[in-house]
Amino acid sequence: MAATSWFRRNQKKLLGILVVFLMVIWGIGPAAEYIIPKPSVGEIHGRKVTQDQFSDTATRWARIFFREAKEPVAQLVWRQMALFGQAENMGITITKDELAQEIRNFFPVDPRIFEDKEGFRRMLGNVFHLTEPQFEKTIKEYLLARKLQYLLKSSVKVTEDEALQRYIKENEQVKIKYTALRARDFISRVEIKEDEIKSFYDKYSENYPNFEEGIWGYKEPEKVKIEYIIARADVMEKQINITDQKMQEYYEEKKDLMFRTENVVKPEGVNPDETPVSEFKPFDEVKAQIKENMLLKERETIVNKMIADADDEIYENIDKEGFISFAKLAKKYNLSHVIPTNQNNGTSYFTKDELREVIIDLPGFPKQVFERDINDPSTPISSSEGKLIFRVIEKIETHIPPYEEVRDKVTEDLRYEKAFEVAEKVAGKCLEKINQTSLKEGVTFIKDDAGKLAIIETKYVSRPGIISGDEDTEILGSDRVKITEAAFDLKVGESAIAVENRGEKTCYVVNLVERKKVDPKGFEEKRDLIMEQYLLEKQFGFSTEWESWIGTKTQLGKSKG
Repeated sequence: MAATSWFRRNQKKLLGILVVFLMVIWGIGPAAEYIIPKPSVGEIHGRKVTQDQFSDTATRWARIFFREAKEPVAQLVWRQMALFGQAENMGITITKDELAQEIRNFFPVDPRIFEDKEGFRRMLGNVFHLTEPQFEKTIKEYLLARKLQYLLKSSVKVTEDEALQRYIKENEQVKIKYTALRARDFISRVEIKEDEIKSFYDKYSENYPNFEEGIWGYKEPEKVKIEYIIARADVMEKQINITDQKMQEYYEEKKDLMFRTENVVKPEGVNPDETPVSEFKPFDEVKAQIKENMLLKERETIVNKMIADADDEIYENIDKEGFISFAKLAKKYNLSHVIPTNQNNGTSYFTKDELREVIIDLPGFPKQVFERDINDPSTPISSSEGKLIFRVIEKIETHIPPYEEVRDKVTEDLRYEKAFEVAEKVAGKCLEKINQTSLKEGVTFIKDDAGKLAIIETKYVSRPGIISGDEDTEILGSDRVKITEAAFDLKVGESAIAVENRGEKTCYVVNLVERKKVDPKGFEEKRDLIMEQYLLEKQFGFSTEWESWIGTKTQLGKSKG
């Protein structure tokens, strides 16, 4: 019944999906050919690609290579078309022997499959729903794309000097001193006018805010309020009683398949080359495993039954006036009823990103929620916590709130931004004094402007992005990369300003104390490994750039007439 309800609630969507699936995967029927126009779907290297050409390629590739693709098949196929199209442009060819060998490699289990040509053709039809020419054409295209990628990678070289410089860069470390001028410490000294607040709002009103990236904004993203009923696995488990008798019965039933063991020590008179003598593991040894297996199965059965009963009742009432109460369903079927609270703001409204924290082990959950209509119950969904059915209670569309509604927030942001500007000016004043005297004198010089500031000296630190056991990440902060970036550009004794505009806005005055030299002996000891790793990274980067360039030569969904 649960399955029936799912189809009932989704019959319109299913019909649309079925039509698209039949068109893309199985091809367009003869009757439809006269109804559906055949414009070009895009261009590859200046050549138009017709709808029929793309549909044919998508069908073949989807059936062979993209059966379980996580990405949109259209994009995957288009990328491959761009690659083997470029290979053909470069004059790359595939010989009959290469094609034959690749086809043999495709079916390594039993080479006898090729002896029966008619049987091989039937197998291609049964497994891939393709003719032999279609299959061969697809494998040839695959080989062209692969050969192009191989040629690209083989063209990338790494010299010993390049690898050495890379080694030095990765292992070079510096010791620095710095002082921090945080924007928040200058807020009280900022004065703002009403027209400045309104101008700040007008400037950033159409941006989505992102504090971590240092982006001001007042546009509100789409939000939803949801509720769900869930059969919690841990709650169900407490209701299950696994007796010794049931476990013993399980053991007897499954021991031949699950609980055999092999004697390591051969009895006297047994040939060591013969198959080892098998025996069963004792019941007491596997009792805990049996209990765990039985608990898991029983728990799953109960969870599925409870949520299926609730789903059936939803189905029975789906076409009736009004909406069935999830709270009443939960009470009736001993389920949990949840209206999640957003920990970020204390409300029940979530953006798509915030919704990821509600059911952590279901990455696709936010997408499902935002695609569902209000008050349209979902199908049962499995998670690590149990099985659930959700419903969207309310949706708030993306919008720009009026100035009056967010004025206080805009005022706070503007004051913070102006405070940051003050911090930058004071930091510049400090640096000017340091260049004439010392870091200590510079910090003392701005005491009246910034108050008493601490001078922090780090341990040896590596470049940003380099993992090192000696790097002082706790002091610097993982998001404070500008400090070390600035330090590595300095000579010993020099100072500079590092501006961190992301997260907590801060100006750092940085002084390079010491640069730790890299011992070349370390490179010699690991030379081959370093060069191999660097080559792989360089090849990957080059291939990515190349494919990106190829992408500029293609247009999916666009054509010049």
